[in-house]
Amino acid sequence: MLRTLGIKGMAKALRQALSDRRIELSHGDCLELIAKQFGVKDWNTLSAAVGQDAGDKPLLFSVVGDEIMLHRTTQRLDVNDTDLSGSRFNDANLTGTWFNQINFSGAKFNDSNMTGWYVNDVNLSGSQFQNINLSGVTFSNCRMPGAMLDGVPLEEIVAAYRKSQAS
Repeated sequence: MLRTLGIKGMAKALRQALSDRRIELSHGDCLELIAKQFGVKDWNTLSAAVGQDAGDKPLLFSVVGDEIMLHRTTQRLDVNDTDLSGSRFNDANLTGTWFNQINFSGAKFNDSNMTGWYVNDVNLSGSQFQNINLSGVTFSNCRMPGAMLDGVPLEEIVAAYRKSQAS
C-alpha cells in the first residue's frame, strides 16, 4: 500500500532521495518522472487527469499487477470512457453518484444502499440482486424477458396483474 502526501510530495521525496545520492534534478524534472511512473507522458497530463489541486491531496492506493486499488479515499472520482469490468467496490458510499450510459451486465450488488438512485438507459442483464429493499421503487419501460422475482418470471407476474385489472 502506498501512502503519500500527494503527487507533488512524491516528487519532493524523489528529489531529496536523488540529492542524497548526489544526483541533482529540479522539482519539475521529478514531477515529470513521477508522471512517467503513472504511465502518462508528462506532468501536465497527470495533473489534468487527477484534477485541479489534486497533486497536493493525499493519495492512498496500492498497485498489484495491472490493478490499482483505492483505499479509504474521500476524493471524488470522475471516470470517463473507462472499462472497469471486473472491478469491485466494497464498503463504498456512492451517495449522489451519477451513472450515464453504463453497462452493469453481470454486476453483483451485495449489502448496497442505493437510496435515491436514478437509473436510466442502463443494461443490468445478468445482474443479481439479493436481500434488497424495493420500497417505493418504480420501474417503467423495462424489458423483462428472463427477469425473476423470488423464482417467478416477472412477465408472468405482470400478466397476472393486468389480467386481474381487466376483470
